Amino acid sequence: MTIKGFSAFQGRQWTRADFINILAYTLLTLWALLALFPIYWMIKNSFEPNQLLNVWPPRVLPNWERLSLDNYNALLVRFPLPRWVGNSLLVALARTAGAVFFGSLAGYAFAKLRFFGREVLFWMLMAVLMLPSFILIIPQYQIIRAFAWYDTFWALLVPGITGGVWAMFLMRQFMRSLPTELIESARMDGAGEFTIFLRIIAPLAVPGMAVLAIFQFIGNWNNFVWPLVVTSSKEMRTLPVGLGPALSPKDTGQVTPIGEVMAGATIAAVPMIVVFLFFQRYFLKGITIGAIKG
Repeated sequence: MTIKGFSAFQGRQWTRADFINILAYTLLTLWALLALFPIYWMIKNSFEPNQLLNVWPPRVLPNWERLSLDNYNALLVRFPLPRWVGNSLLVALARTAGAVFFGSLAGYAFAKLRFFGREVLFWMLMAVLMLPSFILIIPQYQIIRAFAWYDTFWALLVPGITGGVWAMFLMRQFMRSLPTELIESARMDGAGEFTIFLRIIAPLAVPGMAVLAIFQFIGNWNNFVWPLVVTSSKEMRTLPVGLGPALSPKDTGQVTPIGEVMAGATIAAVPMIVVFLFFQRYFLKGITIGAIKG
């Protein structure tokens, strides 16, 4: 069977398209390996002792005899990692759920409901996207202080719980492609707008909601500036903010513990890798949603 296959392979008439495909797949494979190498390097260094990470030239292949969990154990001793991971999960999941719910409702209203000033209000909201997010930090911080929410979960959860204008825009673009006839039929049967949204629009909008949830979860999990501004105690930090001290030397005169830094980066990257592996088919939809026309 192998000889037969080889004979068929040898006798095949190669065309220009075949060589182009081989070249394209070769380049894509090399590009994928190049893109995945930092992840491999991070994971490898997280299991090796710091003594092996400060040598030159660096070892590309791991030293199998020296691999251990010492860097992870050191992080657990120095920092309350379970608490930080729990804080990050709570903030990311709660704000993602809020963004999907409120963003979908607003997107449905701007896509399918007719009311006075809809287009003017929509483009006024679009203008907000032109404002740099950093100029809103000071007024938001003052509001948090006025409500006595500083260094509490309220400060981490409430701002941004709706997903902002971007969530509304993404869901509006997706819902414009949904059939209006179903909505009109439900209205003729006496269904209210919220019932129409829950029973008709929401099941059809699941792909758009999934895309929004992916982007919101990634953005909230990696958020660094806002948790840094509104928290001060170790117990209220999220994982990206809490791991910041790991980038500094443990004591004066010592080098940065590279192995512990890589271990912390691996822990922070695991949820992102899991989300990508399970929902990667929705990432392409996220790129094309903005181009959908109603």
